[in-house]
Amino acid sequence: MKKLYKLLLITIIFVVLSIQPTLAKTVYYDTYGHWAEEDINFSSNTLKVFNGYGDFTFRPEKDITRSEFITILCKTAYKQNKMNEVYTSNMAYNDMSDKHWSYTFVISMYEHLKTNADYTFKDIFPEGNFNPDKAITREESAALIAAFCKNAIYDNPLPLKDVKENHKYYNEIKRLHNAGLIMGYEDETFRGDTNITRAESAALIKRVFNDIKTSDSSKYLTKIEFLPIKGEDMYSYFGSYNYNTADTQDKKYIKAKDTLEFISFGGYVFPEDAHLYDLNAIETLYTLHSDEYYNIAGINFYLINFGNFNDEEKNLFSNEILADIITRNDLNDSEYMQLFTTISKFDVKESLYMEALEKWHSTTDSDNAKANILFFRYVYYIKNNNTDMLRTLVYNDLKKANNIPSLLNINWSLAPSSQATDFRNYSFGIYSFSLYKDMTLYRYLMNPIVPLNYNSKVIELVNLLMIEKTEKQNYSDLREYDNIFYKYSLNRLYVLNFIDEKERAFVEGMNDYNIIKTFDMYSINKQNLDDIYTGILKKVKY
Repeated sequence: MKKLYKLLLITIIFVVLSIQPTLAKTVYYDTYGHWAEEDINFSSNTLKVFNGYGDFTFRPEKDITRSEFITILCKTAYKQNKMNEVYTSNMAYNDMSDKHWSYTFVISMYEHLKTNADYTFKDIFPEGNFNPDKAITREESAALIAAFCKNAIYDNPLPLKDVKENHKYYNEIKRLHNAGLIMGYEDETFRGDTNITRAESAALIKRVFNDIKTSDSSKYLTKIEFLPIKGEDMYSYFGSYNYNTADTQDKKYIKAKDTLEFISFGGYVFPEDAHLYDLNAIETLYTLHSDEYYNIAGINFYLINFGNFNDEEKNLFSNEILADIITRNDLNDSEYMQLFTTISKFDVKESLYMEALEKWHSTTDSDNAKANILFFRYVYYIKNNNTDMLRTLVYNDLKKANNIPSLLNINWSLAPSSQATDFRNYSFGIYSFSLYKDMTLYRYLMNPIVPLNYNSKVIELVNLLMIEKTEKQNYSDLREYDNIFYKYSLNRLYVLNFIDEKERAFVEGMNDYNIIKTFDMYSINKQNLDDIYTGILKKVKY
């Protein structure tokens, strides 16, 4: 039966590959149902750094050699621009030359480790021979990946009994263990002299890839994010129009707007259809502007987005839009969203901007819109680098302890506080970690307030010790606001990082991450949310 199963699987593989060559992926019949099946698939087909054998086997339980492991690690690092491929080196091993298939990968790793502060390639492999086809050990592989994976969110004591503090790679193994990259055995040993298998290597390389990816701080907290508003992706008339109107100005405006929309979506006006469009739409709109046509918001929106005007003129148009918003009552949420997305790029008067936002807030029943109004207020002060006002706003929001209805009930009278805002006040809301100011793990262990549960996660910041609580916190009130909370979390963390309150950002980010894990959205999009919050926490910690 086993032979029949293998034959059947190989037949299916050949059929699939012959029918859909462009979609083909490598399938190994000896990994089906294996504990590392997904990891092997990821490393072979997604990363494309790991190859199987010509007989459609992967041989997951076979030991991986030094040259093979270095090759897949190099390829992974290349893909994320963490090391350069080199072709010449002063590496001197008796048994290595450019005749060996892995030579360029090995010398690339050799040269890269010259930049490592704590140890070199020769420290890991000190013999006169490199022995490229010798099975690599857990300790050797840990030393190699530690050169790329340098950040861990957690700082738990290392529980591995056979890795003492005088171990030459103690700090590296502790960091990798806290980052979830390497694991111990059930008896809490590391067994560094043990060889690692191809399956274990595939699982490890997937974790390494994700760790490197989430250590790129340029990917996280780069902008304020907004909630979707239905209709915001369509060009609006900014007001209600009767398309059969007899009003000459209305006709000109409608025709000019429709022309700009048609062309912006790739439309081409054929000569025989020219009468249906306004081929001088910007000039028409500017004439309407000069003639004081009533729909200032609509005209100026299209002049800014399609006209060839300088920044000073666009600033003027934007201020005029704000003044128009304040006096009108016929704009809907999607139109407000389009207007503020455009206006926020330019230099406008604070009083007009805030009054227009308040006008929008007073006319909407949408929680998404109210949340976006909160975020646009952040945007204004970020653009103008008004850190005093940002500190006041985000501190006031923190005091509302993640109560979404309270957050959406915006206080428009806030002004920069005359008293310093104390972001080290950790009494806001319910936290999943116990927080100890001006405390280190060493001092805590000398005289523990509560005995440390080694199943609990520990985090050491510069002036703060965080220890995970045993009891689970209840965040059920937030589940009906899951999407709003998620965007609010990202934006609040962005502001805290912007004003350099990184310790506070870390505390809130860790708590938000634990809250997000209780939402349905997490089970649907686990990998992406894990990456986002891991990346954010690394960014504000280091």
